[in-house]
Amino acid sequence: MIYLDVRTKEEFDEIHMPGSVNIPLNMLETHAHVLSTDDEITVFCASGARALMAKKILENMGFTHVIYGGGLGNVYRVSL
Repeated sequence: MIYLDVRTKEEFDEIHMPGSVNIPLNMLETHAHVLSTDDEITVFCASGARALMAKKILENMGFTHVIYGGGLGNVYRVSL
């Protein structure tokens, strides 16, 4: 399971889930190559809006196991 944080680097540096990968939404299309299309990816951001956009982008790029994680608070509740 990969936890993909699509917030900005500044937001990520302020607080993030340990072990999560940070690829800001505006860089996702050009940096998604670091992920495997077969990986199970839970994508999240601060409130959920960018995560939803990122999910659609990844699916359009051929990623098959993308889970919408919503906002950062949701991810922390799921991972506990």
